[in-house]
Amino acid sequence: MALTDTKIRNLKYIPGNRSKNWYSDGNGLYLVVEKTKKVWRLRYKLKGWKTHKPFTIGEYPYMSLSEARKKAIELKTLVQQGIDLQKWKKQKELEEFKLQNRKRVSELIDEYLEVKKQNVSETRFKKNYVGTFKNYVIPFIGSKFIDEITKQEILNLIKEVPKIKLKNATRSTNKTYKAKEVLLILRDLFQFGVDNDYLDNNPAYNIKIDRILPQHKEQHISALLDINELRELYKKILNIDNPLTSKILQFQALTILRNGNIRNLKWEYINWERKLIIYPKEAMKASHSDFRLPLTNTLIEILEYFKQLSGDKEYVFISSKTNKPISENFLSDKYKKLGYKGIHSPHSWRSSFRTIAAECLEEHKCGIEAIESQLHHKIGDKVVQAYLRTDFLGHRRVLLQWWENKLLGNI
Repeated sequence: MALTDTKIRNLKYIPGNRSKNWYSDGNGLYLVVEKTKKVWRLRYKLKGWKTHKPFTIGEYPYMSLSEARKKAIELKTLVQQGIDLQKWKKQKELEEFKLQNRKRVSELIDEYLEVKKQNVSETRFKKNYVGTFKNYVIPFIGSKFIDEITKQEILNLIKEVPKIKLKNATRSTNKTYKAKEVLLILRDLFQFGVDNDYLDNNPAYNIKIDRILPQHKEQHISALLDINELRELYKKILNIDNPLTSKILQFQALTILRNGNIRNLKWEYINWERKLIIYPKEAMKASHSDFRLPLTNTLIEILEYFKQLSGDKEYVFISSKTNKPISENFLSDKYKKLGYKGIHSPHSWRSSFRTIAAECLEEHKCGIEAIESQLHHKIGDKVVQAYLRTDFLGHRRVLLQWWENKLLGNI
């Protein structure tokens, strides 16, 4: 017998017999009277099942009799299509949860950066991650929901990257090196979203940069390879009127450090007693190991000079104008003023050192391994690297003293 509103209101819970509290309205719809509430349930059965399953529709009186009948018809239509209502409900709840907790790309970036900053150096974090997102990603897709981002949108973004010319940028546009970097970071960002169950798929996963942009031809950095020309340059560095500039350029020429490692050198890295600088691997471009840099007497004198100027500063090389670590362009600008634009740059010292030191193996007797180690390059294949547990520190201390004497013309 079909239920009525009057009958439903008068129904009372009957203890001791569960089946007596189930009241049928027909077509599998039941009102179940419990101690504290009355619940609408639909009994359904799929093909191949031996028994029926109950499925909760709603609670009376929040769901009226007419609403329950209408809902039961909708659900029975799903059952006729072979859909298990229990699984269907879980899927709907999951979709609702994701809808309520949708993240925008900018929000995902914030979470991603919180994790990433624990794994890379501060300098690399700000430049390669924070800067890349700020300049190349957020302006295009930062406000969009992550589940709306398609492969096509990623492709469009990547194609725009080479056209972007940033303020104070030292490199020209129409380069694919930055597009490749942006793609790799986006791929890692969206994989972070997948791994944290914010996304089902990574829209940047299967994109090949060489298929959408012309291949970038690497430009070899010009470098002086003649020792007499290098001696002339080194002499000009020593004669620069500003001692701060002179000593920073001198320090790089003698250590062969990358520009970033000059800028990110912190006082906490220096071990005065052992005459060493120990860069943690997170601070190095090739982050496969810590890097120990032996200090000659000249290098110690330079560091002592800056120690007197620094006070309680964190970084060693501080700009006198900004009272902050020297800028990314500080070193290259000085070589331009010396007249070496396109001829020799800060990074060129690494090529100069590698070439001349390799040509003079009989002179310094330190070996190719010591030269490569001073450049913080990996030596040999994976098998060699697994067994090679030395960084040739003693040989490199001799090598750097030889290099200084070579530049001074003493040998």
